[in-house]
Amino acid sequence: MKLPLGAAALTGVQVGAALVASQAVVADVGAGRLGFLRYAIALLFLLPFVRRRSSPPISRRDLVPVALIGMGQFGVLIMFLNVAVMHTSSARVSLVFATLPLMTIALGWFLTRETPRARDLGAIALTLFGLGTLLGADALAGKLAGSDLIGLAMAAAATLTGAICSTLYRPYLQRYGVVKVSALALAASLLPLGIAGVLEPATGPLLALGTRTWLLIVFVGLSSGIGYLLWLYALSTASAGLVTAFLALSPITATGLSVLFLAQAMTPALFAAIGFVVAGLALMALPPGPPAAAPNP
Repeated sequence: MKLPLGAAALTGVQVGAALVASQAVVADVGAGRLGFLRYAIALLFLLPFVRRRSSPPISRRDLVPVALIGMGQFGVLIMFLNVAVMHTSSARVSLVFATLPLMTIALGWFLTRETPRARDLGAIALTLFGLGTLLGADALAGKLAGSDLIGLAMAAAATLTGAICSTLYRPYLQRYGVVKVSALALAASLLPLGIAGVLEPATGPLLALGTRTWLLIVFVGLSSGIGYLLWLYALSTASAGLVTAFLALSPITATGLSVLFLAQAMTPALFAAIGFVVAGLALMALPPGPPAAAPNP
Protein backbone atom coordinates (compact mmCIF):
# COMPACT_ATOMS: atom_id res chain seq x y z
CA MET A 1 0.00 0.00 0.00
CA LYS A 2 2.97 2.33 0.48
CA LEU A 3 3.70 2.65 -3.26
CA PRO A 4 0.13 3.61 -4.28
CA LEU A 5 -0.08 6.20 -1.50
CA GLY A 6 3.31 7.56 -2.52
CA ALA A 7 2.06 7.86 -6.10
CA ALA A 8 -1.07 9.68 -4.91
CA ALA A 9 1.06 12.04 -2.80
CA LEU A 10 3.33 12.82 -5.76
CA THR A 11 0.26 13.58 -7.86
CA GLY A 12 -0.99 16.08 -5.29
CA VAL A 13 2.43 17.75 -5.29
CA GLN A 14 2.47 17.76 -9.11
CA VAL A 15 -0.88 19.57 -9.32
CA GLY A 16 0.33 22.34 -7.03
CA ALA A 17 3.73 22.66 -8.75
CA ALA A 18 2.14 22.77 -12.23
CA LEU A 19 -0.19 25.59 -11.14
CA VAL A 20 2.74 27.64 -9.84
CA ALA A 21 4.72 27.05 -13.05
CA SER A 22 1.64 27.98 -15.10
CA GLN A 23 1.22 31.20 -13.14
CA ALA A 24 4.86 32.07 -13.89
CA VAL A 25 4.52 31.76 -17.69
CA VAL A 26 0.84 32.18 -18.63
CA ALA A 27 1.10 35.95 -19.14
CA ASP A 28 3.91 35.44 -21.68
CA VAL A 29 2.46 32.40 -23.43
CA GLY A 30 -1.33 32.88 -23.23
CA ALA A 31 -3.92 30.67 -21.58
CA GLY A 32 -4.93 28.80 -24.74
CA ARG A 33 -1.43 28.26 -26.09
CA LEU A 34 -0.13 27.14 -22.69
CA GLY A 35 -2.95 24.60 -22.41
CA PHE A 36 -2.27 23.34 -25.96
CA LEU A 37 1.45 22.91 -25.31
CA ARG A 38 0.82 21.31 -21.92
CA TYR A 39 -1.41 18.55 -23.21
CA ALA A 40 0.45 18.04 -26.48
CA ILE A 41 3.55 17.21 -24.44
CA ALA A 42 1.52 15.06 -22.02
CA LEU A 43 -0.06 13.17 -24.95
CA LEU A 44 3.35 12.43 -26.49
CA PHE A 45 4.43 11.05 -23.13
CA LEU A 46 1.33 8.80 -22.81
CA LEU A 47 1.31 7.37 -26.35
CA PRO A 48 3.86 4.57 -25.68
CA PHE A 49 1.73 3.40 -22.75
CA VAL A 50 -1.41 3.34 -24.94
CA ARG A 51 0.18 0.84 -27.32
CA ARG A 52 0.98 -1.52 -24.44
CA ARG A 53 -2.63 -1.76 -23.25
CA SER A 54 -4.58 -4.88 -24.19
CA SER A 55 -8.04 -3.38 -23.54
CA PRO A 56 -10.53 -3.34 -26.46
CA PRO A 57 -10.42 -0.45 -28.96
CA ILE A 58 -12.93 2.35 -28.48
CA SER A 59 -15.99 1.70 -30.66
CA ARG A 60 -17.08 4.22 -33.30
CA ARG A 61 -20.29 5.08 -31.48
CA ASP A 62 -18.33 6.05 -28.38
CA LEU A 63 -15.63 8.10 -30.12
CA VAL A 64 -17.70 11.29 -30.21
CA PRO A 65 -18.93 11.28 -26.57
CA VAL A 66 -15.43 10.42 -25.27
CA ALA A 67 -13.94 13.19 -27.42
CA LEU A 68 -16.54 15.72 -26.25
CA ILE A 69 -15.96 14.86 -22.60
CA GLY A 70 -12.23 15.11 -23.23
CA MET A 71 -12.67 18.61 -24.64
CA GLY A 72 -14.31 19.53 -21.35
CA GLN A 73 -11.94 17.61 -19.07
CA PHE A 74 -8.67 18.72 -20.62
CA GLY A 75 -9.65 21.66 -22.84
CA VAL A 76 -12.26 23.76 -21.07
CA LEU A 77 -10.99 22.87 -17.58
CA ILE A 78 -7.38 23.83 -18.25
CA MET A 79 -8.49 27.04 -19.96
CA PHE A 80 -10.40 27.98 -16.81
CA LEU A 81 -7.34 27.18 -14.65
CA ASN A 82 -4.96 29.15 -16.85
CA VAL A 83 -7.25 32.17 -16.83
CA ALA A 84 -7.63 31.77 -13.06
CA VAL A 85 -3.88 32.01 -12.39
CA MET A 86 -3.77 35.09 -14.60
CA HIS A 87 -6.09 36.89 -12.17
CA THR A 88 -5.22 35.52 -8.74
CA SER A 89 -2.49 33.50 -7.00
CA SER A 90 -1.88 29.84 -7.76
CA ALA A 91 -2.19 29.12 -4.03
CA ARG A 92 -5.80 30.32 -4.04
CA VAL A 93 -6.57 28.51 -7.28
CA SER A 94 -5.13 25.22 -6.02
CA LEU A 95 -7.12 25.57 -2.80
CA VAL A 96 -10.37 25.80 -4.77
CA PHE A 97 -9.37 23.03 -7.18
CA ALA A 98 -8.49 20.70 -4.30
CA THR A 99 -12.23 20.50 -3.56
CA LEU A 100 -12.71 18.48 -6.79
CA PRO A 101 -13.38 15.12 -5.03
CA LEU A 102 -15.94 16.73 -2.73
CA MET A 103 -17.69 18.47 -5.62
CA THR A 104 -17.73 15.16 -7.52
CA ILE A 105 -19.39 13.45 -4.55
CA ALA A 106 -21.97 16.23 -4.27
CA LEU A 107 -22.72 15.96 -7.99
CA GLY A 108 -23.17 12.20 -7.61
CA TRP A 109 -25.73 12.78 -4.86
CA PHE A 110 -27.62 15.16 -7.12
CA LEU A 111 -27.67 12.75 -10.07
CA THR A 112 -28.34 9.50 -8.21
CA ARG A 113 -30.42 10.88 -5.32
CA GLU A 114 -28.32 8.85 -2.89
CA THR A 115 -28.43 9.73 0.79
CA PRO A 116 -25.14 11.42 1.71
CA ARG A 117 -23.05 10.07 4.58
CA ALA A 118 -22.67 12.26 7.63
CA ARG A 119 -18.88 12.08 7.22
CA ASP A 120 -19.05 13.45 3.67
CA LEU A 121 -21.35 16.26 4.78
CA GLY A 122 -18.86 17.12 7.50
CA ALA A 123 -15.99 17.10 4.99
CA ILE A 124 -17.85 19.45 2.65
CA ALA A 125 -18.75 21.73 5.56
CA LEU A 126 -15.08 21.95 6.63
CA THR A 127 -14.00 22.72 3.09
CA LEU A 128 -16.62 25.42 2.58
CA PHE A 129 -15.70 26.93 5.93
CA GLY A 130 -12.07 27.04 4.83
CA LEU A 131 -12.88 28.79 1.56
CA GLY A 132 -15.18 31.18 3.40
CA THR A 133 -12.39 31.96 5.87
CA LEU A 134 -10.01 32.84 3.03
CA LEU A 135 -12.48 34.99 1.09
CA GLY A 136 -13.93 36.71 4.15
CA ALA A 137 -10.58 37.56 5.75
CA ASP A 138 -9.06 38.79 2.50
CA ALA A 139 -12.15 40.87 1.72
CA LEU A 140 -12.12 42.50 5.17
CA ALA A 141 -8.39 43.21 4.86
CA GLY A 142 -8.86 44.77 1.44
CA LYS A 143 -6.70 42.12 -0.25
CA LEU A 144 -9.44 40.72 -2.49
CA ALA A 145 -9.63 42.78 -5.66
CA GLY A 146 -12.06 42.37 -8.54
CA SER A 147 -9.38 40.51 -10.49
CA ASP A 148 -9.07 37.98 -7.64
CA LEU A 149 -12.81 37.33 -7.75
CA ILE A 150 -12.57 36.59 -11.46
CA GLY A 151 -9.73 34.17 -10.80
CA LEU A 152 -11.62 32.40 -8.01
CA ALA A 153 -14.73 32.15 -10.20
CA MET A 154 -12.65 30.58 -12.98
CA ALA A 155 -11.13 28.12 -10.49
CA ALA A 156 -14.61 27.15 -9.30
CA ALA A 157 -15.75 26.71 -12.91
CA ALA A 158 -12.74 24.47 -13.58
CA THR A 159 -13.54 22.37 -10.51
CA LEU A 160 -17.20 21.99 -11.53
CA THR A 161 -16.14 21.06 -15.07
CA GLY A 162 -13.81 18.39 -13.70
CA ALA A 163 -16.54 16.97 -11.47
CA ILE A 164 -19.04 16.75 -14.34
CA CYS A 165 -16.57 15.16 -16.76
CA SER A 166 -15.31 12.69 -14.16
CA THR A 167 -18.88 11.56 -13.53
CA LEU A 168 -19.66 11.19 -17.26
CA TYR A 169 -16.42 9.33 -17.95
CA ARG A 170 -17.05 6.41 -15.61
CA PRO A 171 -18.80 3.96 -18.01
CA TYR A 172 -16.22 4.55 -20.76
CA LEU A 173 -13.31 4.07 -18.36
CA GLN A 174 -14.78 0.78 -17.20
CA ARG A 175 -15.35 -0.35 -20.78
CA TYR A 176 -12.08 0.58 -22.48
CA GLY A 177 -9.54 1.26 -19.76
CA VAL A 178 -8.26 4.52 -18.40
CA VAL A 179 -5.17 5.05 -20.55
CA LYS A 180 -6.87 4.68 -23.95
CA VAL A 181 -9.79 6.90 -22.98
CA SER A 182 -7.43 9.50 -21.57
CA ALA A 183 -5.26 9.54 -24.70
CA LEU A 184 -8.30 10.12 -26.93
CA ALA A 185 -9.57 12.78 -24.54
CA LEU A 186 -6.19 14.56 -24.53
CA ALA A 187 -6.05 14.49 -28.33
CA ALA A 188 -9.59 15.90 -28.60
CA SER A 189 -8.79 18.69 -26.14
CA LEU A 190 -6.08 20.03 -28.45
CA LEU A 191 -8.76 21.31 -30.87
CA PRO A 192 -10.48 23.84 -28.53
CA LEU A 193 -7.16 24.75 -26.92
CA GLY A 194 -5.60 25.38 -30.33
CA ILE A 195 -8.56 27.53 -31.41
CA ALA A 196 -8.37 29.49 -28.15
CA GLY A 197 -4.64 29.99 -28.68
CA VAL A 198 -5.25 31.44 -32.15
CA LEU A 199 -8.12 33.71 -31.05
CA GLU A 200 -6.61 35.09 -27.83
CA PRO A 201 -4.68 38.39 -27.95
CA ALA A 202 -1.19 37.96 -29.35
CA THR A 203 1.49 37.48 -26.71
CA GLY A 204 4.45 37.21 -29.09
CA PRO A 205 5.83 34.32 -31.17
CA LEU A 206 6.62 31.10 -29.36
CA LEU A 207 10.14 31.02 -30.81
CA ALA A 208 10.85 34.31 -29.06
CA LEU A 209 10.19 32.84 -25.61
CA GLY A 210 13.19 32.54 -23.32
CA THR A 211 14.85 29.32 -22.21
CA ARG A 212 13.39 29.62 -18.68
CA THR A 213 9.86 29.92 -20.09
CA TRP A 214 10.29 26.87 -22.31
CA LEU A 215 11.72 24.83 -19.47
CA LEU A 216 8.67 25.65 -17.36
CA ILE A 217 6.32 24.77 -20.25
CA VAL A 218 8.03 21.40 -20.75
CA PHE A 219 7.93 20.80 -16.99
CA VAL A 220 4.18 21.47 -16.89
CA GLY A 221 3.55 19.13 -19.84
CA LEU A 222 5.78 16.25 -18.74
CA SER A 223 4.69 16.47 -15.11
CA SER A 224 1.05 16.33 -16.27
CA GLY A 225 1.69 13.11 -18.19
CA ILE A 226 3.72 11.53 -15.36
CA GLY A 227 1.25 12.73 -12.73
CA TYR A 228 -1.64 11.22 -14.65
CA LEU A 229 0.02 7.79 -14.80
CA LEU A 230 0.82 7.97 -11.08
CA TRP A 231 -2.81 8.93 -10.38
CA LEU A 232 -4.12 5.97 -12.39
CA TYR A 233 -1.73 3.57 -10.66
CA ALA A 234 -2.86 4.81 -7.25
CA LEU A 235 -6.54 4.50 -8.18
CA SER A 236 -6.01 0.95 -9.46
CA THR A 237 -4.66 -0.20 -6.09
CA ALA A 238 -6.01 2.03 -3.30
CA SER A 239 -9.51 3.33 -2.57
CA ALA A 240 -10.65 6.40 -4.52
CA GLY A 241 -11.45 8.31 -1.33
CA LEU A 242 -7.98 7.80 0.06
CA VAL A 243 -6.27 8.66 -3.22
CA THR A 244 -8.25 11.85 -3.86
CA ALA A 245 -7.55 13.02 -0.33
CA PHE A 246 -3.93 13.54 -1.39
CA LEU A 247 -5.13 16.46 -3.54
CA ALA A 248 -4.83 18.33 -0.25
CA LEU A 249 -1.09 18.44 -0.96
CA SER A 250 -1.68 20.66 -4.01
CA PRO A 251 -2.52 23.90 -2.13
CA ILE A 252 0.27 23.21 0.36
CA THR A 253 2.76 22.72 -2.48
CA ALA A 254 1.48 25.72 -4.44
CA THR A 255 1.67 27.96 -1.38
CA GLY A 256 5.19 26.88 -0.49
CA LEU A 257 6.52 27.28 -4.03
CA SER A 258 4.74 30.63 -4.46
CA VAL A 259 6.34 31.95 -1.28
CA LEU A 260 9.79 30.74 -2.42
CA PHE A 261 9.75 31.70 -6.10
CA LEU A 262 6.89 34.16 -6.75
CA ALA A 263 7.16 36.35 -3.62
CA GLN A 264 3.65 35.32 -2.53
CA ALA A 265 2.80 36.45 1.01
CA MET A 266 1.69 33.70 3.40
CA THR A 267 -1.31 35.23 5.16
CA PRO A 268 -2.96 33.79 8.28
CA ALA A 269 -6.23 33.47 6.34
CA LEU A 270 -4.59 31.35 3.64
CA PHE A 271 -2.89 29.20 6.27
CA ALA A 272 -6.21 28.61 8.09
CA ALA A 273 -8.08 27.91 4.85
CA ILE A 274 -5.53 25.27 3.83
CA GLY A 275 -5.94 23.64 7.24
CA PHE A 276 -9.73 23.40 6.91
CA VAL A 277 -9.56 22.04 3.35
CA VAL A 278 -6.93 19.44 4.29
CA ALA A 279 -9.04 18.41 7.28
CA GLY A 280 -12.11 18.04 5.07
CA LEU A 281 -10.34 15.86 2.51
CA ALA A 282 -8.75 13.77 5.28
CA LEU A 283 -12.15 13.21 6.87
CA MET A 284 -13.54 12.02 3.54
CA ALA A 285 -10.63 9.59 3.11
CA LEU A 286 -11.07 7.84 6.46
CA PRO A 287 -12.01 4.18 6.03
CA PRO A 288 -15.61 3.31 6.92
CA GLY A 289 -16.17 2.02 10.42
CA PRO A 290 -17.27 -1.54 11.13
CA PRO A 291 -20.95 -2.25 10.63
CA ALA A 292 -23.13 -2.03 13.68
CA ALA A 293 -23.69 -5.33 15.44
CA ALA A 294 -27.16 -6.82 15.22
CA PRO A 295 -29.10 -6.57 18.48
CA ASN A 296 -29.49 -9.73 20.58
CA PRO A 297 -32.97 -11.17 20.32
